[in-house]
This record gives sequence, C-alpha cells and structure tokens, in this order.
Amino acid sequence: MPTPIVSIINSGKNGAGKNNMASLAVCPNLGLPFEKNMATMNIIYQAVEEFLKKKHHNNICVAPNGAFSVACDRPEQMIELVKEALTEQEIVPGSDFFFVLDCLATDYHAEVTPGQGSAKKGQVSSKSKKKRMSVIAAAQSNSRHRYDWIEGQLKPTEDLCDFLEGFVENENIVALVDPLHHEDVEGYEALSKKLGSKCLLFSRARTPHSANVFRLHTTLSHSIGELQSQDRASTILEAAVYEEGETLLADLALVSGCGFVMFGGFRGVRSGLYNRMSVLAQKKGPVKNVLSSWGFREDPPEEDEPAPEE
Repeated sequence: MPTPIVSIINSGKNGAGKNNMASLAVCPNLGLPFEKNMATMNIIYQAVEEFLKKKHHNNICVAPNGAFSVACDRPEQMIELVKEALTEQEIVPGSDFFFVLDCLATDYHAEVTPGQGSAKKGQVSSKSKKKRMSVIAAAQSNSRHRYDWIEGQLKPTEDLCDFLEGFVENENIVALVDPLHHEDVEGYEALSKKLGSKCLLFSRARTPHSANVFRLHTTLSHSIGELQSQDRASTILEAAVYEEGETLLADLALVSGCGFVMFGGFRGVRSGLYNRMSVLAQKKGPVKNVLSSWGFREDPPEEDEPAPEE
C-alpha cells in the first residue's frame, strides 16, 4: 500500500499571508499498516480543523484540494499551528508522523543575470531600505535564480538551500516537493548534498537529484506507460488541482506500485480517493479486478452458500 501524504494547510497563492510556500502536508511513520496510517492522519486533520474552528469562530476556508487556507507570514507558522492543535493528542511529530513541505518554487521564481540585480519579473523596485538591501545581497550571488519564498524577500539559490537545510533539521520535515525551480540543476545538486539522507526531494518535472511527482495524463494507457518508465517505489502519485472526484486515481495508485499518494485533505471530493483506497485495503487477499479498461469495477458479490441437505 502507498504511504498517504495528506494536505493540511494551504498558503502561498492558495492562501493569505506573506508565506509563498504552497502547502504543508503530513505523512505517517513508514512501516505501519495502511489503516493505522490513515487513522493517524485523520486524527491530525480533525484536530487542526477543530482548532481552526475555535480560533476563527467556525469561519474556516477549505481549499479545493481539501486543505485549510490559513494566513501565514512565515513557513514556520504552518508547522507551529499543527503542533498547537495536537497538544491534547498523543501524537508526536518526528515519531508518529512527519511534515512534508510543498514549496511549489516554480510559481514564484525569477531568473536574472548573475551580478545584475534580482528584480522579480514584472516587479517594480521598492524604495524601502529593507528591499534595497535584499536586492544588493542577492546580486552578489553567482546563481541566476531568485526565490521569493517570503513575499518581498528575494533570495538566491544559496540562501534558500541554507534556509531549507535548517528548516529540515529543526522541524521534522521528511520530504520537500518542488523546493527549487526545475531548471535550477545546480541548486538541486547542492540541496541534495546538504540534506543527504535527512529528507526526500521530489519534483513535478524530470529533475536531476530528485524523485518524481506524477499526475494522471489524458489517457490511461499513456499514464501507465509513463509510470512504468519510472522508479515507482519513490514516486508520488498526485491528484490534479481540481479533482473531479473520480476514484480511478486511487485504483491506479494500488496497481501502479507507487510509493506515495498525495491526494489532498480529508474534505470535499478528495475524501473519495482515500475512501476508495481504504475499501480496497480491507479486502481479504490480493486486490482483484481493481482496474478495467476505462474505469473501475467492484468485485462480484459473494454467492449465498447453499442450504445444507437434510
């Protein structure tokens, strides 16, 4: 069974606040049964939901991917919120579960000529001293990539790698998704050297030094062909941004051999994907007839046993 990665908090473009890192997710400790993992993820999700309801007087926003949209100005705030919500639960980060940070760096990167400043594409230069100092510091970098992981603070690749290294070591983060721009090959190489075995790196493109995040293609045959050409044990199967609720993706996760699934949170249409996996996980013996040519079908119902002869 794949390891579930469950989205908890949306930030960045999907939520208010200055924090541009897309979302925070959680995943269970490896090696436990699937149903045990799902139960742990559900406790975390419900604890955060109840905490936000109390804090915002039941006025909470759930994003299309099932995560909660929360205003955060710093990446650390997302993790602090989850920890605070779990104060009354006997679930410990770093032991029972770990954090997964979806940086989605491709959405807020900028490319510049090294030594020629770091103004973001379409961004007007600010007169504030703080932003001018940020531009001067970034201009001294040899990297042509700039990252705006906190709104208004453009940083070069080296600074982001140093930040992520400290973040991973201090916050029980087990995986980073799209931490850098896909074309920042030198950055991925430097980040993999810094993190080593401490953290998994994933990318939504074929990027060196990272594993792959896979989304369903237009045809099922194309999708299966693409999956077969990858190291599926270290691949995340991800739901689309606006998942229509079809459970075919959950079936594909089981027959593909993917190591991880990232379907979103436990609200809205995304819950159907997790429910489908749970139903199949509870079936006795090997999973049969999961995937048909263009859809899914259930196993035929068991026939009633014949009455004993008198």
